Amino acid sequence: MKPDLHNAGINMGLKPHELDHIEKQLGREPSLPELAVFAGMWSEHCSYKSSRSRLAMMPREAPYLLAGPGSHAGAVDVGEGWAVAFKIESHNHPSAVEPYQGAATGVGGILRDVIAQGARPCLVMDSLCFGPPHDAKSRHIAQGVVAGIAGYGNAIGLPNVGGKTVYDTRYEGNPLVNAMAAGLVRHDGMRTARAQGVGNAVVYAGASTGRDGILGAAFASVELGEDTTEKRSHVQVGDPFTGKKLMEACLSFGPELGLVACQDMGACGLTCAASEMAALGGVGIDLDLDAVPLREDGMEPFEVLVSESQERFLFVVEAAKAAEAVKHFEHYGVHAAVVGKVVAGGQFRALSQGSVVVDLPAALVADGAPKLNWPEAAALPPVAEYAEFSPPKDLGKPLLRMLSEPGIADLTNLYDHYDHTVGNRTVRGPGEADAAVMKLPGSARGFALTITGRGELCAVDPYRGALAALGEATRNLACVGAPIMAITDGINHGPPSDPVENRRLTETIRGLADGLKALGIPVTGGNVSLYNATAEGAIPPSPMVGAIGVVDDVSRVPRGELAADLALILCGTPLATPMTSAYGRIASGQLAGSNVSVDLAADKRLANLLVDAIRRGMVSFAKDAGAGGLLTALAKGCVRGRMGATISWTFEGRLDWHFFGETSGVAWVGVAPRFADAFLAMAKTCGVAAMRLGSSGGNRLSIKTGESSVLDISVDALRKAFTANERGAA
Repeated sequence: MKPDLHNAGINMGLKPHELDHIEKQLGREPSLPELAVFAGMWSEHCSYKSSRSRLAMMPREAPYLLAGPGSHAGAVDVGEGWAVAFKIESHNHPSAVEPYQGAATGVGGILRDVIAQGARPCLVMDSLCFGPPHDAKSRHIAQGVVAGIAGYGNAIGLPNVGGKTVYDTRYEGNPLVNAMAAGLVRHDGMRTARAQGVGNAVVYAGASTGRDGILGAAFASVELGEDTTEKRSHVQVGDPFTGKKLMEACLSFGPELGLVACQDMGACGLTCAASEMAALGGVGIDLDLDAVPLREDGMEPFEVLVSESQERFLFVVEAAKAAEAVKHFEHYGVHAAVVGKVVAGGQFRALSQGSVVVDLPAALVADGAPKLNWPEAAALPPVAEYAEFSPPKDLGKPLLRMLSEPGIADLTNLYDHYDHTVGNRTVRGPGEADAAVMKLPGSARGFALTITGRGELCAVDPYRGALAALGEATRNLACVGAPIMAITDGINHGPPSDPVENRRLTETIRGLADGLKALGIPVTGGNVSLYNATAEGAIPPSPMVGAIGVVDDVSRVPRGELAADLALILCGTPLATPMTSAYGRIASGQLAGSNVSVDLAADKRLANLLVDAIRRGMVSFAKDAGAGGLLTALAKGCVRGRMGATISWTFEGRLDWHFFGETSGVAWVGVAPRFADAFLAMAKTCGVAAMRLGSSGGNRLSIKTGESSVLDISVDALRKAFTANERGAA
């Protein structure tokens, strides 16, 4: 290959062996526009070349799975002819450079994936990781990200119904911004990206194409450097008002108007949409770049091909109905044009001013990136145990500290940026329960979604940390009466070129695969974001798990807040041993200990119990012991319900680890006293240890062990600690 072409390819992000492979496969030198096509499509973001062989370990089949990996979005049958399409996507690097637009376009992009599946979006959720809020740059990023999520979701008219926010020094300079969206679609309304029908038209619809986001996929596939401000041209610019018009136009455009296939123009833009549609259908596509609606004059052909301008779709339309299709989209106030046609032969071609500027096998472009086999460390570096520290004499002080800890403390100042109820389907929104619950149209049934991640545990043991994330998702859904059905994942990691980070990636995916098999559920798709690192080092391995389950009767969903006169039952067995947890970090001054406590079988038994009891209408309050442990969970229930509780409990071991350790298979349940005995009998049948420890009432949280009082504190004091931290993302 000529030196100038070789250097151009390297500057675009291609590797020397990839350039050699391109030339060998083509039997000629590529043109400069063709190099840009390969640079975008063979980037880590689009090709998954460092992870796809490992992702194949995860189960992908279930009777209720209607669309899985490789689809626009995964889709599961939720009953009564309805499916929920849902997916997670990351926008980490763009959010580090331009927090508002990075987050906003992340939301817009994941919504278009759901729309492309034929589903009407009905919610957004997010999982966010920032540096500590006392750091000015981290606070700036967090504020911009939250504003961007709100700015797009609120404007398009979708509720943000929950999520998870983490603050950790290891995310300074490289935040994680993972957005999840879900939508409802009838079984017979789902769509495909498979181009068919030689002679059919290729129709462009949406916003005009500009220079924003040029090679954004390649930018998302390298480490962030000191010159992040110079990367702003790679960041897309969103327009939710155009997005809203485009959504309505797309969802009302069906087979009766000539629809054959559709694809969102996301990463790598027009190139990705056209080449993937052609490759899926085993056909070719010819594009006329002169017909593409442009926002800027003088754009080069390669810029038109790889621009990631937002709010755009590509459709294959029956040839005889192409003009009618264009009028349909113009009626909704979005640009539309016939920009090509389906051809035989399997080539992806682009023409500009009558000349062919790209002529490549569609399958080579879409799925031909050589797999990268990076070296992998034989073992991960050991993590030291927590330094010894004495147990507190009074639980009050550490409890107040836990309640005020960023990431555990009240996030109302963040949620208040979002609309949670628009659309009138929200049954449980942010802070109201451990998972969001949405109602199906015209039905008592609903579905629940949660999104979670345990990066602090994966930093110690990525395999067990991934299992713990699945366990937490299982418990969250169970606390609203939904058995876990499927997940979508967002795998956020450091550079796979580092042998240690590559081993962590393997262990994370292995943990997810083994955990899914143990739970008997599939992955429906998701996202992999690598090269999350700065000069200070890589982020912790941070798999995000978005999980879904069906709720039989939304009227029976319990709340995460205490009401008066409930019998309080502890389900599960808390451990009294040091374990990686928020409490261990605060009490010891170390980021982590060497022990990750996880027992997925215990989580599954607990979930079976909770789902059955909630279906029977027995449960009024349910809260799993997640970050901050058992006592923090109960205190949150007290604060949110403005209700006290009295607990009496005798146990062996250190009381601080019992109350603040983060153990699998543990939750608080509140039932009317008349249900207490029946619930305890059900727990025994399910193999779950359960004890009635007290009741709700009054205005204080009081705990005795034997004859000794270990905690007696007012709910007002708990609320003050929980709500005092105003340094969060808002």
